[in-house]
Amino acid sequence: MNRYITHNISEAHNRRANNYFELCIATLTLLSLLGYCIGVFLNYSLPNENPFKAYYTNTGILITFAIGFIARSIFLISFYLMTFREKKFAKVICLFSAFTIGFLAWFELYYGSTFYYGEVRDKQGLGFPYLASIMFTFIIWKIQFSKTHRANLVAKIFLTSFINVALVSLWFYVQDSWKL
Repeated sequence: MNRYITHNISEAHNRRANNYFELCIATLTLLSLLGYCIGVFLNYSLPNENPFKAYYTNTGILITFAIGFIARSIFLISFYLMTFREKKFAKVICLFSAFTIGFLAWFELYYGSTFYYGEVRDKQGLGFPYLASIMFTFIIWKIQFSKTHRANLVAKIFLTSFINVALVSLWFYVQDSWKL
């Protein structure tokens, strides 16, 4: 009986810790969504002499921003449905939108480095896309890999480490060629 109670307490603690992690991700996504809105407003109010206006008003970048805005909005709505309403379909939508958000960060870096917008290199020194890394980690931790807790934890830690080391390696690999 004591072992059963200890196991349930441990389960409740793990679930609560997982909810804090997910809430932090949702908060970061909400802040990035607000940043998108502010950024779009500020980019259209830039004076014409501003060297970055050509980049931010480029059709490809605007489409990337629009898809990012939609993906972040869908993520927040499906996160709410998944967490507070316990809707099963929302998990798939949430994971797909998380993947889209993670992919878009890398796509924007690539597209922005190949688009000619004058002699100004505004992306030199751009940092690692942390939100993409967080979203890919979120996907890994939402998938059940094994029925046993220990094997599932080992798989998640291994995949999280592998994916994030691969993303950092990719970052260093493309840093010069994409002129980041």
